[in-house]
Amino acid sequence: MTLQKLTCEICDRCVLVEKFSAAHTTVQWVDDANDCTFIAEAHRPLGDNDRACPALRRSIDNAVRSQELTESRIELPSVS
Repeated sequence: MTLQKLTCEICDRCVLVEKFSAAHTTVQWVDDANDCTFIAEAHRPLGDNDRACPALRRSIDNAVRSQELTESRIELPSVS
C-alpha cells in the first residue's frame, strides 16, 4: 500500500490517502477525525460508513485532477 499525505483544503486536517479508482479510496486519519468540524457536528460513531467529510472528498478529487495525488494500480493475480 502506498499512502500519500494530503491536507484538507478547508480545515487543514492531515490524512494519508491511497486512491485506486474513482470509486475506491483508502483514507487513514493522521489527526483525530473528531477534530474535523463536519464529522464532529454530525456525531457519527466510529466505523459509520457515512462518516466522511465532503470537503475532504473534494480535496482528494482535486488532488487527483491536479496530479498531486496519483492513483495506485492493483495487480490482480492471474486465474489459471
